Amino acid sequence: MVDAHTVKDRTMSRQARTVTGERKRQQILDASVHVFGTGGAVAVTHRAVAKVAKVPLGSTTYYFTDRDDLLLQTMAHARQAESNRLHAIVDSLDGPLSVDACVEVLTEMFFDKTVADPLYDLALFEMFMEATRNITVREEAREWSAMIGALVDRVLPPSDPALPRDAVVQIVACLVDGLMLEAVSNGELTVADLAERLKLVVERLCPPLQ
Repeated sequence: MVDAHTVKDRTMSRQARTVTGERKRQQILDASVHVFGTGGAVAVTHRAVAKVAKVPLGSTTYYFTDRDDLLLQTMAHARQAESNRLHAIVDSLDGPLSVDACVEVLTEMFFDKTVADPLYDLALFEMFMEATRNITVREEAREWSAMIGALVDRVLPPSDPALPRDAVVQIVACLVDGLMLEAVSNGELTVADLAERLKLVVERLCPPLQ
């Protein structure tokens, strides 16, 4: 008969293996995001990711059944990280925002990070490009876009009632994406430049109430 101490030891051992395994999986996914940014989706292979993660090749094939599974889980991992970061910013807001305050918050959400860490944002763009060719990851890209749209909707002031709100939100979200891509591609636009261009659009789509 197995005593209570033995059962407890076995349970703790299983829990420790679970924590260690999840830590290694997260390490591999972080490495995969890095590979996305440096070489695009075509560079994301089990071997390349294992090298960056500094783990045996068998570790990647253990946690991810094939390359599509690795791509899909990498996108989900990056989306969750972004969701956590962005919701922390938006959830801290109190009350409706003016145009200036809205632009300031959107700048904090997207542009500050783009200039500070262009490799990460380049990885995100590569993930969306992969979704144009690979149907396996397309739903994950849709989920990401929906998450961004919902957060932009929360930050934007009341928009022109003559315009559909969902169209306004999509225009602003797409503008943010375009400005981020421009910033990482030419390396010349400053955060102030990006914010100025964003404000030109937001103040026209969200005019002060009469």
